[in-house]
Amino acid sequence: MKWLQPVQVSVPREVREVVGGHLLLAQALVRRNLCTASEVRGFLDPSYYRPTPSLELPGMAAAVQRLRAAIERQEAVLVWGDFDVDGITATALLVEALERLGTRVLWHVPNRERESHGVHWRSLQPYLGRGVRVLLTCDTGVSAHEAVRQAQKIGLDVVITDHHDPPPQLPPALAIVNPKLLDSDHPLHHLSGAGVAYKLAEALGVAESGLDLVALGLVADAVPHSGDVRYLVQLGLQALRATRRIGLCALAEVADVSLAVIDEEHISFALAPRLNALGRLADASTGVQLLLEKDLVRARALAAEAEALNVRRQFLSKQVTAAAQEQLDRDSTLADSPILVLSHPQWPTGVLGIAASRLVERYARPAVLIATPPGEMARGSARSVAGVDVREALAAHSDLFNSFGGHPMAAGFSLPPERVPELRRGLIRTVSRSLCGGQPEPELAIEAYLSITEITLQLAEELERLAPFGPGNPPVRLATTALRITSARTIGRTGEHRIVELQDEDGHTASAYWWQSGNLPVPEGQFDLCYVLRVERSEGERSLRLEWIDVHGMELPRVAPAPAVAISDVADYRGLPEPLAVLRAVWEEGQMQAWAEAADLPGFDALTRRELREMPALAVWTIPPAARVLAQALARAKPMRVYLFAVDPELDVPRVFLQRLAGVVKHALEASNGRLDWHDLAAALAHRVETVQAGIEWLAARGQVSMASMGPEGAEVRAGGVSDLEAAQQWQTRLEDLLRETAAYRRYFRFADAQSLVALADMDGLSVRPAK
Repeated sequence: MKWLQPVQVSVPREVREVVGGHLLLAQALVRRNLCTASEVRGFLDPSYYRPTPSLELPGMAAAVQRLRAAIERQEAVLVWGDFDVDGITATALLVEALERLGTRVLWHVPNRERESHGVHWRSLQPYLGRGVRVLLTCDTGVSAHEAVRQAQKIGLDVVITDHHDPPPQLPPALAIVNPKLLDSDHPLHHLSGAGVAYKLAEALGVAESGLDLVALGLVADAVPHSGDVRYLVQLGLQALRATRRIGLCALAEVADVSLAVIDEEHISFALAPRLNALGRLADASTGVQLLLEKDLVRARALAAEAEALNVRRQFLSKQVTAAAQEQLDRDSTLADSPILVLSHPQWPTGVLGIAASRLVERYARPAVLIATPPGEMARGSARSVAGVDVREALAAHSDLFNSFGGHPMAAGFSLPPERVPELRRGLIRTVSRSLCGGQPEPELAIEAYLSITEITLQLAEELERLAPFGPGNPPVRLATTALRITSARTIGRTGEHRIVELQDEDGHTASAYWWQSGNLPVPEGQFDLCYVLRVERSEGERSLRLEWIDVHGMELPRVAPAPAVAISDVADYRGLPEPLAVLRAVWEEGQMQAWAEAADLPGFDALTRRELREMPALAVWTIPPAARVLAQALARAKPMRVYLFAVDPELDVPRVFLQRLAGVVKHALEASNGRLDWHDLAAALAHRVETVQAGIEWLAARGQVSMASMGPEGAEVRAGGVSDLEAAQQWQTRLEDLLRETAAYRRYFRFADAQSLVALADMDGLSVRPAK
């Protein structure tokens, strides 16, 4: 990247006083055009910000009037959303708000594969016989001319709430609420679909409960963090940290995120991808159901479905990105174009946008990926870079499309497959003309140069006052010169990240996290490093995290360490009548180990998850209790070949599980004075750690054992104790919930696509062999 050197600014005295005298923080605020005490207070503390009235949004008054009339007349309202996180959260927010007002609400989210974006008359028709008198869209509809005209003919009132760029001619709806109809500097201009939905709920007087949802939608849609957007994200994060929404709690649980310390990064990299996976690979309606769910067991089942689909989404994204890269490597003319336009008949449409983003990051130019399945309409996703309006580039060729829409940085479209070559040529011409001054060079604004001794936790905490970060408000980029790497080690489930140890010329040291660097060369010699500082929170403790962004002055790199062994072959032997005979046959191939827990495997040395070691082949005999347990086992074994057998250990029924647990505990009382290791216990019972912990708590509450000590690694129990029937009932409920979750995953494991089951490992070039 091109480094932009720190811009010298004059800091007003009042700004420095507001921030407690910290010069670097004050300079960062001034660089963000916050130059008065009132502006700074409103930016740092939402309680000082004056939110913009909802009625400043065009069309809001008419929308509120029609919805209030529907409430009074007991008319049914159909909420029509979209299948990304912004659309899912907007839909749930409006459904919840209208139900609180006593409205009869129906809702619909289009299926990406069957319907694509927008409002479709064919999908709308089944709702007309159910008393619907108002169609209320969210995060969609501003280009739905045909559907609105058809609705008008039958007397259906249409209220559109959307945030996408409006077309030259708006559809003839009763009301159109869209912040893009405001001036670009208006504080509401950058609201996402969930943000507009929240302002509508606010105008109706029922917005408070939707703040957690609006934070999800605004952050996931990557809208600029300015004006009311920042204010709503600040309030929304506060609401998320205290949310009692069962669906979000279940989603955070599978994502291993603590809601108590959640921030915008957790949304972007943990919660949003799981919700998005539903719309990309299945049905986004499941996401709306999850956010509205009141039953914990059902919520956990829906969250588990999102987790499984996210695993498959990760695999497919890798696969499409690798295939696109192969096309570019094979044909240099494609890679040299000002815009990358690639297509393939077998690419899944749900992950095209993700793969396109990966290419944008790699090549620093716009990328368009198109799926062209035989006999079907071609569909594509585009992602761009600063300086290239990809929606405008597509609009120049609108005659080629059946449909298209989006933003300057991201867009989607469909067209006849035979017109893809014409689109490629046209986009290259259009983008070339717009870049007459040359391809824009990625820029990185450095705000200050520091020595290693100046990098402190206190500094990170000061700079974190600028959070939440996002488009329009990036974290403060700092730089340190003349550094060397003294050591580097890979981290992550598949070694995809690194922690590097840095040293300056005076011998001072620091550690840096270098994300997605596992297969990149390590700088040799001295270099300058750009980084950001983060505060990491865990169990009440705070620590400093330095995150690597970019380097300058790098010498020729040494050869990168070999990446983790990739799984190249998966043999699927699930459901065969004589699995043991099959295992004996494949065992003869040699260099294999069998992972089997709580199951008899005569003639073989069955290993638990903690006993696995690196070996070329791994037989997965029993079904793991969760995707993360499988991922951990694969990371430990690092196999090149995996053989799936999927034998159920049949320990998911509470009575059976507790009988086996009691037997294991009895043995521990006799053999090791009651000392229990959570991980060994979980492996012995083929379950998750939290499940065996709940089982031990149940035994203690029933008075069968007593806790002498308990910690994160294990516990020490004694025979006998005092019973507490109320506590026993609570732990039984918790245990039953956990066992149901595991049973659901094992059912999924028996029938799911084999690729998706092992997708958490590094699987570039993976092939799957069915049973012969």
